[in-house]
Formats: sequence, C-alpha cells, structure tokens
Amino acid sequence: MVEEMKDEELHSILVPVDGSEPSRRALHKAVYIAGHCGASLTLLNVVDLNKEINSFEQVSTGGYVPSELKVKGYELLTEMVRDVPRNMPLRTVVKIGDPAKTTVEFCEEEKFDLIIIGSRGYSRLKQMILGSVSQYVILRCTCPVMIVR
Repeated sequence: MVEEMKDEELHSILVPVDGSEPSRRALHKAVYIAGHCGASLTLLNVVDLNKEINSFEQVSTGGYVPSELKVKGYELLTEMVRDVPRNMPLRTVVKIGDPAKTTVEFCEEEKFDLIIIGSRGYSRLKQMILGSVSQYVILRCTCPVMIVR
C-alpha cells in the first residue's frame, strides 16, 4: 500500500486531531505513511466554538473569540506532536469554527495530497442524527481521505 502511495508523490498530509483515541491512531498512521513517502504533516485542531461557548455568551462577546480557546488547541497539539519524529517536517494549526466545515475549507485552501482522520465509531443511528466530521470530509474534500478506526 505504501509503495503504491509513493507513486502518487505525497508531499503533504493533513491530520485533523481532537485528542480522541481515533485521532491519535490517525496520527500514528500518518507518521508511518509520511515517513515512507517523505511527506510533511500538518496537524489541525479545530476548536468548536459552539461546544466551548454557549449561544448567549457568543452573542455577548460580539464576535470576539477568547484567546484561551486557541491556547487549549495549541496545548493539545503540543501534546500530540510528541508522537512525531523530530526530523519529520511538521506544522501545527489551530482554527476556530465548525470542525467539519473548517477542515474541508482548510484542506481546499492548502491543497493537501491526503487527509488521514480518525473515526469516532458512532452507531449508524447516532451518525445519521449527529453526522460525523469524517463523513463530512469524505463527501466534500477533493483529495483522498483515509479513515482510521
């Protein structure tokens, strides 16, 4: 599989992470593939404003996003980069917004060659009701997407 991917010339891999076990497994898979292909990694953490601040607080902030929210994102990324070899090209990015939409927008802007994302493993019913970030990304991104369980 990795030999086949070498022919595709992977230069950049996006790994959306949220600190969950599936996102950690996705990072490990991305490190493995990037190591074999010589690709760079970008770890993206999207802080979901709707989960961090209730609607009333969002209105009262007048569009101002507290810097503490991004700090939490960078703290998570700092923890996760420990699993990446020091010699591997790596970038970390924190964005604020809807995780699914923001991931797709960021991928399209940056033109990644591959996205490796963890699957939360929701039941079919829960996935139909709530949707999932990985499902949204698969349906809307133009680059290949690998889902890691």
